[in-house]
Amino acid sequence: MIEEENQLNSDDLIDEDDEVLESRLQQLATEELNQNSSPEVSQTEVSPASAAASETKSEASKANAAAAATLEKINNLIAESTSLREQLDDRKQQYLRLYADFENFRKRTERDKEEQEGTITGKILKKILPVVDDFERAQLQISPKTDGEASIHKSYQSVYKQLLKCLKETGVARMECIGQDFDPNFHEAIMQEPSPDYEEGLITEELRPGYLVSDDRVLRHALVKVSSGKIGGDGNPASADNAPENASSEAS
Repeated sequence: MIEEENQLNSDDLIDEDDEVLESRLQQLATEELNQNSSPEVSQTEVSPASAAASETKSEASKANAAAAATLEKINNLIAESTSLREQLDDRKQQYLRLYADFENFRKRTERDKEEQEGTITGKILKKILPVVDDFERAQLQISPKTDGEASIHKSYQSVYKQLLKCLKETGVARMECIGQDFDPNFHEAIMQEPSPDYEEGLITEELRPGYLVSDDRVLRHALVKVSSGKIGGDGNPASADNAPENASSEAS
């Protein structure tokens, strides 16, 4: 009985050992399977992170390349802008020089035109002045005696006044000479003699009137007689220093 019970216990123990062994084997197999599968799982789990890191690195590289390209474009645009600004400054300087040259040309042309017009006007007016002289001589010499002569005299005198008015409107003015100092820039002396009324160098008589234009330019010099000094009570010059001089030298 005892042996049979021991045998039974031994068999149960064997059975229990077999179950524990089987359990242990299953556990070992499971652990080995887990160990074998763990790297794969780890690799599977790490791969997305690695891929993300690789993708991030690739995106960073692309961003750096894009930034470098953008910077290069900016530098090129800056260089192009600088070149265009230099060209603009150069064109501006050329424009200013051309504008200044044009303004100088315009002013010079206007000045030449005015001078030419003044010269032409002066030539025309000089041809009219002898007509004025003839009117004035006629006025002094003709003395109408009948009503008809008076009417004719009055008619051409009105023409004379109209002519003087036109000359005045053109800017022509008659010189005032009597009693003025002789000035060769305005007067032409054709005679010099002692005078009872005027000191030496003063104009005593106007033989032909002189005329000026509006800018005080001489249109025609006046022909005048110049005093060589006052005459004393005996009819002679007051002093030897006032002796008459050559009129031609005075005119020069």
